[in-house]
Amino acid sequence: MKRIFLILCMGLTTAWAVAQTLVTINNKAISVDEFEYYYQKNNQNQAQQLSRADYINMFVNFKLKVEEAYAQQYDTVSAFQNELQGYRQQLVGPYLTDSVKRNELVQEAYKHFLEDIEVSHILFRIDFPNEAPLALEKAQKARKRLKKEDFAKVAVEVSEDPSVVENKGYLGYTTGGQFVYPFERAAYNLKVGEISQPIRTSFGYHIIKLHNRRPSKGEVQLAHIFKAIPEYAESTQLIAIEAVVMKLYQTLLEGGDFAALARNNSEDDTAAKGGKLPWLGIGMSNPWIENAAFALTEIGEISEPVHAPYGWHIFQLLDKRPVRSLYEYRPMINTQINMDERRAEIHQSFIDKLKKEYKFKKSKKAGIIATFADQVLTQEDLDKFCQERPHGNDSINDFINYSIYQYENKHLESKYPEFGMLMNEYKEGILLFNICNDLIWSKASKDKEGLKQFFENNKENYPADYTYNKGPVVNDYQTYLEEQWLASLHQKYEVNINYDVLNKIK
Repeated sequence: MKRIFLILCMGLTTAWAVAQTLVTINNKAISVDEFEYYYQKNNQNQAQQLSRADYINMFVNFKLKVEEAYAQQYDTVSAFQNELQGYRQQLVGPYLTDSVKRNELVQEAYKHFLEDIEVSHILFRIDFPNEAPLALEKAQKARKRLKKEDFAKVAVEVSEDPSVVENKGYLGYTTGGQFVYPFERAAYNLKVGEISQPIRTSFGYHIIKLHNRRPSKGEVQLAHIFKAIPEYAESTQLIAIEAVVMKLYQTLLEGGDFAALARNNSEDDTAAKGGKLPWLGIGMSNPWIENAAFALTEIGEISEPVHAPYGWHIFQLLDKRPVRSLYEYRPMINTQINMDERRAEIHQSFIDKLKKEYKFKKSKKAGIIATFADQVLTQEDLDKFCQERPHGNDSINDFINYSIYQYENKHLESKYPEFGMLMNEYKEGILLFNICNDLIWSKASKDKEGLKQFFENNKENYPADYTYNKGPVVNDYQTYLEEQWLASLHQKYEVNINYDVLNKIK
């Protein structure tokens, strides 16, 4: 009940817009805009609408309680400040980012899901930062060779990707979200047959070749019957396993039940489910499975036995679907963005816009690094910044970005009135809850003598079997305490309501 009361009252807060004064409490002005905004807010979706004349009294009572909370310095308590800061941290996100840039990156990512690309690559690893120049030099030399030599040949000779021994640098078809972002972006920006410049990722420098591109094949759901090949199987054992697989395939061609045969013969944990596999998209499995899976076109169609180094598969197509909508993909894309290089890209875009807005300028004056808005960034500030981060790799640029970001964060309440209103709403709502809890709710349950006396004075209002600590009695005592408290607040603080202004509000 207390939290519900808090939520109802949290809407009653100080407006940030300058407007005609409607109420003054303890010489503090409250505007018509503030009153009207929260009158509308608290009346929406209410079956019974309050008139403004009725609401003004509720509004004044709320403000009196908050005024008393300030007078008793509830706003200086560390627990209050931590709670308010916690709310603020949850709310600032949309104001401290470049939402336009984020949406561009989301749209780009989804566009990649709509198309499959066939690529090869050569990798020059970077395990430590000081290896980067040498890796770049090797990548540039390899790229020059590729103007005349076969990509696979050069890959086998120089690539530092361990899989190159098997795949000669060929990665096959892939789609969005399968590779680290710098690799993906570079690959999708190539033309068919084009070879990229060296591309830096967290793994090292890549040279990418785009072989082909096609509309996405979407996703398929398969069932399979799987027969494993032991690692050191002899030729007779291999022949026997293949014979079993061919017999199962023949049984399927003659109308055998796929699910039943999978349950009785498949050698993996899908057997109990009739061989049913999760939805499969491009780049989610090995080439043997993908090639067979996407070759099936009709629901119920069965593949020929597929021989892979680790075993045999027979597939059945259960279902297929096109690429899902942006709405469905958006949460996953946003999660990926928050975990890779795009997060920093969005942040830098946000900082760059703030630099323009606040007329950022680098300075040539001694001891001064830059200026923006009403701020002057000095060498002393930079030194302090670096001292607080002794283990970091901070630079002047990091310091500048940090300073601009913190300045923006500090001024959100004044820059965005709706955010300032919301923060003040939380602030006064928490103050209201805390003071009401101390002076009414907790007091009513702890004040045994007062509660007992109240019950004795009002015994006729309760059934004969009631005692002073029954729930309804406690609730009534809370109401009594609140009425007494409000009466004292009305005496303590001067309240003036401009009814001429109130009556003109439409």
